[in-house]
Amino acid sequence: MKKAFRNFFFLVPALVWAQTHYARLEPYQTYVIKAAAAGQVLEAHDAREGTVGDGSVVVQIDDRVDRAQKKALETTLDSLEKTLALTRKMAKNQAKVYEKDKRYYERTKNLKTKSQTEKDRIFATMMASENQLLSLKEKIATLQKQIADTKYQIFMLGDRIAKKAVRAEGLYIYKVAVRKDDYVNPGTLLVTAMDTRKGRLVVYLDADEVENIDQKHIYLDGKKSDLKFEKLIRVADDTHISSYRGEIVVPRPGKLFSRLVKIEVK
Repeated sequence: MKKAFRNFFFLVPALVWAQTHYARLEPYQTYVIKAAAAGQVLEAHDAREGTVGDGSVVVQIDDRVDRAQKKALETTLDSLEKTLALTRKMAKNQAKVYEKDKRYYERTKNLKTKSQTEKDRIFATMMASENQLLSLKEKIATLQKQIADTKYQIFMLGDRIAKKAVRAEGLYIYKVAVRKDDYVNPGTLLVTAMDTRKGRLVVYLDADEVENIDQKHIYLDGKKSDLKFEKLIRVADDTHISSYRGEIVVPRPGKLFSRLVKIEVK
């Protein structure tokens, strides 16, 4: 009897005790898509709730004015670029005229056969030629700035147009929060969508569980897995005092989320 008791005594330390946790299996990421600009809702396909986005529009905010402005700016940009090309050519030709006038002035400024009046006229012609060249260079700089500003406005309008069409491609459409003919302001919730290709479990561990965690295994619903913690915060949680938040990514979560999963770390 004493021998059996001794054997049991030495076996107890070898047993592995693990605290049991339960966590809800949630989508890997949730996206709350809000309106970036004001406008009337032209399309709102709430029938697509519960489906995965295929790239087609789920919510469309009126972008007709934006598209008209963008088209007008593209025409303006084309005109500015053509004007810039012509001005550069004019500046190139004017540079040749200025160089010719300058050379002529350099040859004549010290000639005794030329009167001072004639020398002044030649100098004035050279200066007028240089000023015309500088004026063309100034116009080129102005045109370059106008082109840059116009391109920026086109880019901003393109970005606004894109944001007014919510597609949620590849994401699970959980909720369409607006309806056709609604008027939305910036910040209004449009669509809640989720990445359901992976799942996420959030568990709060005790300090002894965190110790040597790299050498431990994660058990889900009693089955040993090869999963590791994607994220482990080694500072105690503000809400779950004296516990440390860990996040597990489940690559094949199945079809149903929000179910409870039993988690053990040992």
